[in-house]
Amino acid sequence: MIFSFTKALFIEGLDIKSLNQIWSGLVDRHFFYQNDDDDIEATLNSDWFQQLSDADQEVYRQAVVSSMQCNEDIIVQVIIGETHTPYEALHYLGAPLKIILENSKNDSKFLNALFRSFPDESKAIVEGLSEIWVEFALGGGQTTIKDVIETEVAKYHSERFPKSGEEYLKCFVLFDSDKTHRDAAFKNSVNDLIGFLESKKLPYHVLEKREMENYIPDSAFGSVENNREFIEAYLRLNAEQKDYFDLEKGLPDKNFDTLPEEIKILFDTVSEDDKKIFRKNDLTRFSGAERQDFKTECPELFNSEEVTRETLLERTRHQSNPNELKDIIQKIREQL
Repeated sequence: MIFSFTKALFIEGLDIKSLNQIWSGLVDRHFFYQNDDDDIEATLNSDWFQQLSDADQEVYRQAVVSSMQCNEDIIVQVIIGETHTPYEALHYLGAPLKIILENSKNDSKFLNALFRSFPDESKAIVEGLSEIWVEFALGGGQTTIKDVIETEVAKYHSERFPKSGEEYLKCFVLFDSDKTHRDAAFKNSVNDLIGFLESKKLPYHVLEKREMENYIPDSAFGSVENNREFIEAYLRLNAEQKDYFDLEKGLPDKNFDTLPEEIKILFDTVSEDDKKIFRKNDLTRFSGAERQDFKTECPELFNSEEVTRETLLERTRHQSNPNELKDIIQKIREQL
């Protein structure tokens, strides 16, 4: 994230303590940018700058030189003395980015697979995770993500945080589309969540496929020893059928001709034998154990060596947005 100082910061009531904490603890994590001559002069002449150590003063000077040499269009998100007070900036810049997932433990395996498979694009995110600047947060499902966010927003109900609470919240929300076919409308729970996030101007991404498990490359299923009849039938589906197939539960155990028309059209090319397999079997007991463990064991396939940049791109190249996986990474990077 890019932050700066404006000359107005040094006029009166300077919060040196908060500025020192920002400079000593956050200047390596974020990018300081300042190229306005008046702002630079005010900073150099300030009581804050004068009390800095020689080393910290040199860090400032080098940051100004880098700013002057920068040829890119810079968008400064935090201008201390204008958009934020030093206290606000300290807490905003210092807060970790929370990636809110429906299930932080299981769904994070999908994102970690992306970060591992696209290392250049994900470098800053991986560094953030290792330094705990980025963390996965439990949303508890689409219907409770709103409550999780409201709880986080409530932390900023204080006179020292004069803006709306969501303006201090650093988060990114990722959730399943739950779509049963390409042209399906979102469920009410998905629409409600989208409406809530947009009203709060919080960044999010709805997966194009039905669920995260639908992104698992075909080759990763080679290591699954149980339920092989079901797995082999699944692998015979075409790419779009795999996108919206319910991997956990298969097809409803009813006459295929009684299913909604859109579902019949989507799976029309599936053989009668495979349709029967999908109706009479499922992957709820993914590992073959007595307990229903699909939600915990199936995401483990994202840890497979078969999950690579190439195999993930193969699973998405036919989509409406074939660049979806890179877009997700970029959306997260923009929040750092």
